[in-house]
Amino acid sequence: MTVSGLDLLASSETAAHATPAQTWIAGGILVATLVLLATEKVHKTVLVMLAGGVCLLLGQIWGYFPREEGHHLPVYVRMIEWEVIGIVIGATVFVEIAARSGAFTWVSVKVLKASRGDPFRLLVLLSILTAVFSAFLDNITAMIIIGSLTIVACRKLELYPKPFLITEGIMTNVGGLLTLISSLPNIIIGKAAGISYAQFVIVTVPYVVVATAVTMLAARRMFGKAVAPLADTQARTRNLTLVNAFDEWETVNDRKFFRNSIVAVIAVILLFAFHGQIPLVRDFGIEVVALGAAALMMLLHSDDVERDLDHVEWSLVFFFTGLFTIIGVMDLAGVLSAVGRLLDGLTAGGGNVALMWLTAGFSSVTDNIPLAAMLARIFGPTTEAAAAVPAAQWWAVVFGANLGGNVTPIGSASTVVAVTILKKNKLKVTFVEFVKIGGVFAGLQLLVASAYILLLQRIL
Repeated sequence: MTVSGLDLLASSETAAHATPAQTWIAGGILVATLVLLATEKVHKTVLVMLAGGVCLLLGQIWGYFPREEGHHLPVYVRMIEWEVIGIVIGATVFVEIAARSGAFTWVSVKVLKASRGDPFRLLVLLSILTAVFSAFLDNITAMIIIGSLTIVACRKLELYPKPFLITEGIMTNVGGLLTLISSLPNIIIGKAAGISYAQFVIVTVPYVVVATAVTMLAARRMFGKAVAPLADTQARTRNLTLVNAFDEWETVNDRKFFRNSIVAVIAVILLFAFHGQIPLVRDFGIEVVALGAAALMMLLHSDDVERDLDHVEWSLVFFFTGLFTIIGVMDLAGVLSAVGRLLDGLTAGGGNVALMWLTAGFSSVTDNIPLAAMLARIFGPTTEAAAAVPAAQWWAVVFGANLGGNVTPIGSASTVVAVTILKKNKLKVTFVEFVKIGGVFAGLQLLVASAYILLLQRIL
């Protein structure tokens, strides 16, 4: 892993000169920013950009940004993890074009037909598909595709959609553990820890399989008759006829575009997985693969490049720009060192498992991206420091950051979408009602993850 701008900053003497007053002031700004993020009173991108600007002004006043001679990038530019931003831009454009081919909807309808209209089989297959889609699409897109299909299917089959949508929203966060690019905390932690795409998959897939099975069994028990398998032969025949009436090719307007998208998705996954073993490609980060794939898809299948570029998550790009600036100044002001000492005290005796639960608790009420970025910076301020961190400690943060979002309806974007779809279809779910359901799912998933973390401590 190459040394980033933040790694270079860690070796500077500026941080050592931070006074206690500066640390407290900077810490207060960090806490205020996180609290406002949790309240969602201000758009998170605007909030983080403003907070980043305040941090830069204070850093300049406090002398953290000395004037450098010759050609150089300003310190605040070197603070930004451009690899993460490259992945966000490239992946969103690539996925947007591939989704327009109808490939993901085609797969969804195929899965619906495979369920044969049986409620529990439908729940299991749609949940698995949600997890798989979440591994390669952003969680919002995955939830919109699966959620829309679920509403249509439940109406035709006369099923109550609430159990399906809530379970699917929760499964997006489980699916977020499947690959290195499945969620933004994965990208941040993976880069800091030097975890490759293939390594990530090897470690997380066994957990995802077990967690999915546990979640399905819990859903069957919690939702009872609403998702019970059909026992009546006549009902099974009726539902089978209804699901077979769906046409998977309805959204596919260009068969060549469809085939190319399938091939492209598979090729990109393989490049992500084995880019470290491919000559020339291994000399670059996976953000180059993402940007290259996006450029190729625009060349082959874009009749309006400007439109496709409009689908870039620009709010997320600016969010990261502000976030990395805040984290960089917090490091120079000594705040991250103080947080590290606090974490040592809170997790004393519980170790990595306690760290995972603490991370999950924080992620359940506010955005998990700042938490992941802050912990990555605390644990691995330099490449050498990151290499010295036990592998299980990194995985504790990954599991906690992803699974904590299942506790509340505001804990992740996918649960927000699931609740929104329910409301649009006049199916109310209160905050407390969701917590009662999501808390059980998240608790079981975290218990399984706790055992898995203890296992990883022994074998990694």
